[in-house]
Amino acid sequence: MSRSTTSLLALTAVILAACESTTPVSPAGEAVLAASPNAAATHRYEVTISNLTTGQPLSPAVAVTHTRDFQLFSSGEAASAGIQAVAENGDPGISAAELQGRAGVFHVVTTSAPVGRMGGGPFPSTLTFEITAAANANYFSLATMLICTNDGFGGVKGIRLPSGSTTTMAYAAAYDAGTEANDEASSSIVPPCFGIGPVNGPMGGGNRTAESDVVRMHPGIMGIGALTAAHAWNGPVASVSIRRLR
Repeated sequence: MSRSTTSLLALTAVILAACESTTPVSPAGEAVLAASPNAAATHRYEVTISNLTTGQPLSPAVAVTHTRDFQLFSSGEAASAGIQAVAENGDPGISAAELQGRAGVFHVVTTSAPVGRMGGGPFPSTLTFEITAAANANYFSLATMLICTNDGFGGVKGIRLPSGSTTTMAYAAAYDAGTEANDEASSSIVPPCFGIGPVNGPMGGGNRTAESDVVRMHPGIMGIGALTAAHAWNGPVASVSIRRLR
């Protein structure tokens, strides 16, 4: 899949609009998949994503509640077209669309704004949204682009949703989608990186060198191109807290 100019422009537009406004961007997600007909058994959850890095803004995310057997992504397997779009372009819409009608999927949400870096940038470093689940589909997964990478994404998968008044905390690891070479060149990094990342740079982003590999843990920033130690992270890239509202 070639890098989508449309999705790059869309993400850039979201960034620029937020930068030009003093009004906080709404953190509410958009439900894009109808919930199960078994509505009487549903529960509503509040999810908060917190960025744990100083160098990686996180793109709008795709989040899904599902049964135990469903997997949004899997280490050692090829990324889906939706995960590729998240990891390369910060576009959760393709993933949301491909999840419609999938066995085991209950509710899909795409969030409306990036999650900013800790200690800098125009976006808050936390974002909160709501999602629903059911007794037979009470697991949660999420994916969000590490904006200052070629095809890196933060993800949690198969988290059991909390019951009662307890809160579940999960940590998003950094994954590599295996779909684009990590050349770290400015021409291969999506333009928003150089607007909301820790280092200003040329607004490239249209190029990519495809690779056919599998989802794996991200090797980190190597400093071989436009990316530097300022974009690096250590350990999980985000925390995800989930509490049941009703």
